[in-house]
Amino acid sequence: MSEVVGVSPAVGGKNKIAELEAELASVHAELRAEKERYRELRHRVRNDLQALATLISAQSRRLERPEGCSNCAMRLRSAVELHNALDEDDDAEICMSSYLWALSEARRKAFDDRIVGETIADDDIFLDYRRAQCVGLVYVEAVTNAMKHAFPGGAHGEVQARLRRIDDRLELTIADNGCGFDPANVTRGDGLQLMRGLARQLKGEAFFERLPQGALVLVEFPEHVG
Repeated sequence: MSEVVGVSPAVGGKNKIAELEAELASVHAELRAEKERYRELRHRVRNDLQALATLISAQSRRLERPEGCSNCAMRLRSAVELHNALDEDDDAEICMSSYLWALSEARRKAFDDRIVGETIADDDIFLDYRRAQCVGLVYVEAVTNAMKHAFPGGAHGEVQARLRRIDDRLELTIADNGCGFDPANVTRGDGLQLMRGLARQLKGEAFFERLPQGALVLVEFPEHVG
């Protein structure tokens, strides 16, 4: 009668662990390759957006009414800056002080220094990509609305923006020193409706006020959700 030779449990366990480790290494390698492809794609998208924004800005200088082109260029640059904010760490939240500063630089470039002013945010405010994008779009929309309505005819002006923490909530304010407006008389479809919608996405609320000189946009929302 022949003797059956088996594999000891210890050896079998080591073989299984080796197989699992090999599979895990293969998955990690594939994940690294996918991340590299994603970074390359995002880099190309960012460069395309930047090139398009530059082209639109150049075109606006040839027009009698460049506001529309400048507004489009700024929206594109806001998308570029959001991509830039993600470059250091794909999984990290967005540092809002850096992001809003970059948007203020985009504003300066889009409007050729015609609109000036500070943009300030608390250094320790970080938001995920989607919520950071909503805040950035409110900022862009408030500035482009000021460009269109508060400083007509190529007038120079000032826009001050601030993002700060008050207890467990965040408050974004954008104030201009233009000709002002009456929020009660704003027609539907205006940028104010867009900002209200963005505030709702942030689980917050948008307020608009006419100042003695200019107008104020205020968006209040919780720092953390769910």
